[in-house]
Amino acid sequence: MGEDFFKYLPSEVVLDILSRVPTLDVMACKCVCKPWLGLLATPEFVNAHISRSVPGFAVETQPRSFKMVEIVEELDEEQEWDVTFSFELPFDEMIHSSVNGLFFLKDFAFGDLILCNPITSDYIMLPCPRQTTPDVQIDMENFGFGVSRMTGQYKVVRIFVEKSSEEECNYECQVYTVGTGSWRKVPFGDSLRLCEDVGGVLVNGNLHWTVEETRRGSGEWICCFDLETELFSTFPAPPLPSSTGVYSSRSLCVLRDCLCVTDISTTDGCIIIWLMEEYEHSWTKIFVIPDVDRLPDVDVWPIRIFENGDVLMECKDGTLFCYSIETKTFDYDIVSQEDRAPFPSTFVYAPSFVSLKSFAMENACSF
Repeated sequence: MGEDFFKYLPSEVVLDILSRVPTLDVMACKCVCKPWLGLLATPEFVNAHISRSVPGFAVETQPRSFKMVEIVEELDEEQEWDVTFSFELPFDEMIHSSVNGLFFLKDFAFGDLILCNPITSDYIMLPCPRQTTPDVQIDMENFGFGVSRMTGQYKVVRIFVEKSSEEECNYECQVYTVGTGSWRKVPFGDSLRLCEDVGGVLVNGNLHWTVEETRRGSGEWICCFDLETELFSTFPAPPLPSSTGVYSSRSLCVLRDCLCVTDISTTDGCIIIWLMEEYEHSWTKIFVIPDVDRLPDVDVWPIRIFENGDVLMECKDGTLFCYSIETKTFDYDIVSQEDRAPFPSTFVYAPSFVSLKSFAMENACSF
């Protein structure tokens, strides 16, 4: 019965079994037979595999070259990683974010916007968004990429500033739903002003930015864009790290599947990590790291807090380092990163078999 075992199983049982197989082994399974090749391309398999895909870290070790490493509970004494597979991208554009195995890339020089999947080796070039007011200078633009929880639609959100004079700046927002072929304008709050150039952070089906709310006086807020309703809302950011409100950097990211804010306080000389463990409710200060002057860069993002309390973080220049809670020291020899651009280059990444060729109105290509 050995060779014919799978032949007599219902297709839904075979699908369930294969969706639990590691990514590289699934790629090999595609070469077994035509029925499996067809089965592994169905939306049912793609969605089942996504639900079971274990996130890891995609670390850029050389230009365009990445290693996929597994999440571990703690680093050993040799700081060794379990590399599950490696991949290369054919693009020079910087990776902005990753959702369900899809990378969103942005070229700051030419404005190219790209979606790609390194597992299926396909990509699409998104159409360039148009200005809402012709002949007006674009002073700033910021992007977010995510997937709605209900419809499963992938969307790119663009927030930008049209500068008509030295004093007048108008914030605008456009949304691109992958598969539609066109950008749409959506209302953006008149009183909102972005505080940083970091792209939108996806948590709980919403994209988030740090903003100032001019109608509510001083202080910072979190701006939330619901990918389902396409409406903006705001809720309070964590309190500033000192009574005087003096700090050198504040960054927004995802940690433990929760919204996270990291403050670097020059007044207190430490890194403060805040976590919103219950969405849109109070913030909890979960970590304080001293000796901020020993960091090579003022902007940092926590990536992983291990069971032993050590923290894996990334600087704005892409340097990975680990802070030991026991020895109170920093270790920068985490992963060899050679000749890559000085930008953040480590992403929480869950591989998937989402094919960009399945989206209507998109000219998907292979690489």
